[in-house]
Amino acid sequence: MEEQNSGFIKFWKEYVDSEGVIHYSIINQKFISFLEGKGYRKLVVNKDFILVKIKDNSIVSVTKEHLVREEVKNLLKAENKLTVLELFMKTDYLSKKHIENIDSISIDFNSESDSMAVVYFKNGVFVITRDNIECIPYQLYDRYIWEDQILNRDFNIKSFDDCEFKKFCFNIAGQKEDRFLALETLIGYLLHSHKDPTLTKAVVLIDEDIDTESKASNGGTGKSLVAEAIKKLIPTLRKNGKLLKANDKFLFADVEQHHKLIVFDDVRDDFPFELLYSMLTGDMPIEKKYKNPVVMDFKDVPKVMITSNYVVIGTGGNSEERRKVTFEVNSYYRTVTSILDEFGHRFFDDWDENEWSKFDNFMVSCLQRYLTHGLIEAPSINEKANRLIQETNKDFVDFMDKIIANPRQCLYNQKDSDVRYDKATLYSSFIENNKEYSKTVSQITFKKWIDKYCDSNGIKYEHKKSDGKAYVYLFNILHNDPNQDNFYNDNIILP
Repeated sequence: MEEQNSGFIKFWKEYVDSEGVIHYSIINQKFISFLEGKGYRKLVVNKDFILVKIKDNSIVSVTKEHLVREEVKNLLKAENKLTVLELFMKTDYLSKKHIENIDSISIDFNSESDSMAVVYFKNGVFVITRDNIECIPYQLYDRYIWEDQILNRDFNIKSFDDCEFKKFCFNIAGQKEDRFLALETLIGYLLHSHKDPTLTKAVVLIDEDIDTESKASNGGTGKSLVAEAIKKLIPTLRKNGKLLKANDKFLFADVEQHHKLIVFDDVRDDFPFELLYSMLTGDMPIEKKYKNPVVMDFKDVPKVMITSNYVVIGTGGNSEERRKVTFEVNSYYRTVTSILDEFGHRFFDDWDENEWSKFDNFMVSCLQRYLTHGLIEAPSINEKANRLIQETNKDFVDFMDKIIANPRQCLYNQKDSDVRYDKATLYSSFIENNKEYSKTVSQITFKKWIDKYCDSNGIKYEHKKSDGKAYVYLFNILHNDPNQDNFYNDNIILP
């Protein structure tokens, strides 16, 4: 890295003519050297460049020509070189053709590795490993960073046992230590900007208790607060999930290279998760209005977090599973108490310096948890059942549950533990007892729902035709259970 000159390079020359008059001229190359001595550089971005200024050897900020012009004017006034100032003001020495001769720099935003994370606080660069935290002064840091990456608060190691945000996380994890640890690693994973090609998952926060009957969007459990907490440490782009359009080619137009996380907040039940497949595992094309498209390299593509009051559904199977990890948030702050009632104030806005310090220490500990344990996926609580209902409906699931619980009470053909049902008969029975679906649920839809039900419950199945009829075979569902409930008691009558 380059040392910045505390003084300045004289960028003009003066000479006396034969009549004793002093003349001045500005030397272009010396002026460029003067600017470089003051920390100015050009940063190449997408085949163009922007003017930046470096301070403390490593901190970079975007600047504008009028700010540079003001600095030069103030210096010349201080040196009482008003004639040189007049020359400077007559010619645009900060035009593109001039400043393109300034030395260029590049900023590698990937300063982390698979075993190390970096957080920029006001009092230094903090390098975090699984068992150590090291502070490096900015003057000694050997990389460039954006000034707006630096958090406007100091970091000092201290105890965070009574950290309010830690208690909040423990509560939304159902006050269960194993789920709390999983949540800590999820937070740490999102804070860690290093991209591992073998771990390219979006983190999805949904409610543990979803109202599948009314499909009401209840929320209020604290999912978005987790996203807001992460935003307090890394550059985050938030997108309103309710306003997203699947066919919007400018969906990622506002994504910049310094962003570390994109949060799709409060997405609807029809959110097309498969839309994110390519950006999660590869490079990300970005189209901006009135500009040429660019492609962001995989290592620079931000990680993804999604919050929703519904189950987030993709194409299913391995393609979906390897691209997301879901954490179900307990309804503690919806059914037991509120944050304001429990803590007596709002998070973030009402915190004092001490609470901020405990918060930062807890978040850094989440990074260390992730670096130690990797990404822990908490077991599903209600997600699988809620997903099935969301992809079909509650009445159908209840209908199939009763069939599977009492297969002998239905019209079937048996071979060992396998059962064959006439699909037309099943469909008629479902409609007979749920007449409101007679015009909205077709036999084709019913067949697809049977597939989803079997996939969700791990039932092996097969569709076959015989003697002009369509059958579904369900394997290994018949058990010798003399205490089976009578199917007819539930008024679901099958021929």
